[in-house]
Amino acid sequence: MAASIISAVGLTVVVQSSRAADNRPVVPPAGAVGADKLVISVGQVDAPATLTLYEDPRCPGCAQVERLLHTTINKLQDEGKLRVDYHVLSFVDNIVSGTGSKHAANALAAAQNAGRFREYHDALFAAQPKSETDDAFGDKQVLLDLAAKVKGLDTDRFAAAVKDGTHDTWVNKVQEEFDKQTEIQGTPAVFFKGKDLIRDTEHPLTPQRLTKLVEAEAEH
Repeated sequence: MAASIISAVGLTVVVQSSRAADNRPVVPPAGAVGADKLVISVGQVDAPATLTLYEDPRCPGCAQVERLLHTTINKLQDEGKLRVDYHVLSFVDNIVSGTGSKHAANALAAAQNAGRFREYHDALFAAQPKSETDDAFGDKQVLLDLAAKVKGLDTDRFAAAVKDGTHDTWVNKVQEEFDKQTEIQGTPAVFFKGKDLIRDTEHPLTPQRLTKLVEAEAEH
């Protein structure tokens, strides 16, 4: 069942993003890594295996992948075998209109500041509307209500960051840098050792497949 689900993941095709001007400084979340600090990395920095995920909070295929794999990913992270580098995109707002991708990405950055990125990330994708045309995450109260279910996020600091869009310019910057590349044409994109596992049709991505790949790296 898992193989058939992951093989049938629908891709959300990326389009060039247009953004209203926001002249505030770019504020990366705590611990962001890479050029310009545009990547949120979860897991031990010296983990033997690295997974790179490109996701949009409104992308249904991304939610499908997360619902299938997040338990396995969390387990491998907790075992010190896997680090996951997240590129949090927001282009769906530009495809079907709305603000949910951007607001949710900002909330994820705020959760990273509180040391609760993984927990909020899992809760967010579990609660994603069934259709990307449903802009439920455009309502910041919905994002705050989700945070109330995550230990450590029901705080004034988190609420202020969500309401004020503290990381909106960072979200814009992540998307702008992504728009400059041409290799990835849609999400979800799940890269391991330079190969997108979603598009490896000969080896469908399942929890078992991911575990096998990661543990092979851990044995080296």
